[in-house]
This record gives sequence, C-alpha cells and structure tokens, in this order.
Amino acid sequence: MKNNLFQKYQRLNMPHKFLITEVDTILKKKYKAVEVPVTEFIEFKKDPFVDYSTFVKSYFIQDEEILNSLYSEKEKADIDRMRKCIREMTATGELFLPQPSDEDYDLQVRYINFAEGRLIAVILESVDKQYVSGFQTQGARCEKLYHELKVFKGISPTDCVEGNLVLNEYLESLVKAGYLHE
Repeated sequence: MKNNLFQKYQRLNMPHKFLITEVDTILKKKYKAVEVPVTEFIEFKKDPFVDYSTFVKSYFIQDEEILNSLYSEKEKADIDRMRKCIREMTATGELFLPQPSDEDYDLQVRYINFAEGRLIAVILESVDKQYVSGFQTQGARCEKLYHELKVFKGISPTDCVEGNLVLNEYLESLVKAGYLHE
C-alpha cells in the first residue's frame, strides 16, 4: 500500500519543502486565516522546547464554517464536552470569565476560545526565513490541520526512499490532509 502511495506522491510533483509565501497564501485562502503579529505569542519565549527566534508568521483561524469542516466528529465531541465543562464551572463560580476591564482580558478570551474550539492559532517557523521548518498550534486538537502543517514542513529528498519511516509518516500526513487517496 505504501509503495502505491509513494508512486502517487511522486506523480503529484509537490515540492519537498514549502516556501513561507506559499503557505501564507494557502492558509489565507483555504482556511480564511488572518495574519497576526508573531509578538502575540511572546509566551513561547519562556518555553524551553521552542526556538522563538524561528517564528516568522502567525495566524488566527476563527471562521466557524472552516473550523467545523476541520474538526473530526471525535474532536467536535471533545469540544462540546469542554464547552459544557466551562459553562458548569462558570455557573458554580469555579471559573471567572474575564471582564473587559481586566488587564489581560484579550488573552483570557483567547484562551477560552481556544478551549471551546472557536479559535486556532498557527505559528510558522523557519530557520532560513525562506522555507517552513516547523510550526506551533494553539487551540483544540485538530488532526487534519496538524497533518496539513506537517505537509507544509515537507520532507528531505534523502528521506524519499521506499520503506523509510519518515517517508511513511509523510505519506500518512498527505493522506490525512487530503492530498493523496489510498
């Protein structure tokens, strides 16, 4: 099966790596992503597992129709449970919703929207400032978007050898992102 997928991948003639400008266009057209300043994610500077200096572009995806098309049924059920939990915690006083007068109101609202599946943040990373070398996301789990971002990150031509584990994972991402069909 993987051999068949590899042959289909070769016929796609996709780039091994995607330019930041290409991904920018795809995110804005396909997902109605809105570009936001990378400085919106300054909290990543404190994350020992992230190299903030490689952040080059960041976006919010918040179109309800787009988000609804991205989430799987399981992910939607998880989001519904989270929304119910937030409502219950708010009703019992365990969770205080932010007030517009709160200093960090925008950030608090953002995190509630992440938890409730109403917002996904995408941050593109690039070591060479030309090609996507990595990514970060914030928000509810969204497997389809994750695999699309893995496709954008690309694969080294040296890994494009049948049986290679990296190639197999990349082919799986191509399938789950909708670029290939088994």
